[in-house]
Amino acid sequence: MLHLDRRLIGGWYSAPFDVGAMETSDLVFLADGRGWSRFESISSELSVSRFRWHCPDAGVLELRHTWRVDGRWGSGDGFAAVDSSGPEDEVVHTGYRVGPETPPYATRPVDALVLGEVVAFTTTYARGERTVSAADDPSAALVPYAPAPRPAPPRR
Repeated sequence: MLHLDRRLIGGWYSAPFDVGAMETSDLVFLADGRGWSRFESISSELSVSRFRWHCPDAGVLELRHTWRVDGRWGSGDGFAAVDSSGPEDEVVHTGYRVGPETPPYATRPVDALVLGEVVAFTTTYARGERTVSAADDPSAALVPYAPAPRPAPPRR
């Protein structure tokens, strides 16, 4: 069975650590081992990469990217246009830690996820929403998620 570090579940965003950057990104870890990264820039570039995640060892995170959608963001939270969409096969294996970090120009630390490798343009994310679902994925309207498997009938 794959280990999922429960502290990671929910949303993480890079904005508090992006001071002066023209890009920002989010990471979302769902409780079922799915997730996605979202990258956007001031030039209207929007990219979402879906992944499966688990923690093979303490302090080690593995993201197996499975699908990517690239395009431009519009009003709201989704895509205004899609330039490409399709399978992706990349594995990111990185160290990580969860704990307090003080963003630039801030006076107090925030709960942060610090990665050993860059994911969606950065390594440091602040805690966002803890309750997130697959429906919150900006690419879900373009490429719907498969429905959850139905439970098997009870054994007799």
